[in-house]
Amino acid sequence: MRKCALLHVRPAKTQYAPGVALSWDDLRVVLAVRRRGGHGAAARVLGVDPTTVGRRIASVEDSLGVRLFHRTPTGLEPTAAGLALAVRAERVEEQVLAAERELGGADARLEGPVRITAGDGIAHYLILPALAELRRAHPGVTIELRADARSLDLSRREADVAVRLSRPAEPTLVARRLGPMPMALYASRAYLDSRGVPRTKADLAQHDFVGYDASLDGLPQTRWLRRLVPSPRWVVRATTTTAQLVACAEGQGIAVLATFLAPREPRLVPVLPSQRPPPRDAWIVTHESMRSNARVAAVTAWLSRLALE
Repeated sequence: MRKCALLHVRPAKTQYAPGVALSWDDLRVVLAVRRRGGHGAAARVLGVDPTTVGRRIASVEDSLGVRLFHRTPTGLEPTAAGLALAVRAERVEEQVLAAERELGGADARLEGPVRITAGDGIAHYLILPALAELRRAHPGVTIELRADARSLDLSRREADVAVRLSRPAEPTLVARRLGPMPMALYASRAYLDSRGVPRTKADLAQHDFVGYDASLDGLPQTRWLRRLVPSPRWVVRATTTTAQLVACAEGQGIAVLATFLAPREPRLVPVLPSQRPPPRDAWIVTHESMRSNARVAAVTAWLSRLALE
């Protein structure tokens, strides 16, 4: 009996290819581009190179025979096919994340990675200097530190533990108060020697200031400064605490900084100590599903002992 040869026909690129197997990694890339609007921003979220994101999207489009995104002046916008795939990918993501939270939350091992997210000032000048204590107590725990001003999504496992300066409202998040973070005005000795030491609130109007980018004018410490100095003369505005600390220490102007930063930079001295903004409350935040995770519990206990003053 003669055997029949099987003929494999590749579908045209303009047609949908039924039965195409998409991996979760493929769907993660599609979702990242959909949410971030570009290869570069998606790559930062995924921790890969932008060219890798571009190749993966092109591969998925080639496999499916449809275009998922088209370029616009404001970034990449999903096509109808891209939107349809993203909706289904989000359903898969929900199940994958639920499984990760369920299994990860029950992990009793004191070893493995813990992802911490915090603002860059807290990450660089509070968490990292104290990390040796955690390593001695739990050498099997690996810290993945994400210094990011954005509130990463703990439900999506973008991080396991967050240190935030506001209490979360989401019912699935568990918050533990770390304590108040006092703040004060600082300048470098060199700046004050050059420009003079302000003795009163009125004197501040004659000085230069270092602060956050204008997009962050709503921060409590910036609002407080504007009440003290209605029209601050900004000479440096930055999106990170680290940049402000360096600019202030280099003599660019006066800055509102957390007091725990001052001992890390000996060039800084207090300015008008009687004038202090209200402290910011810091919170250690985890997802409720991680309550039983031993290494997350160990990290949160260690974080709770850090001093913000």
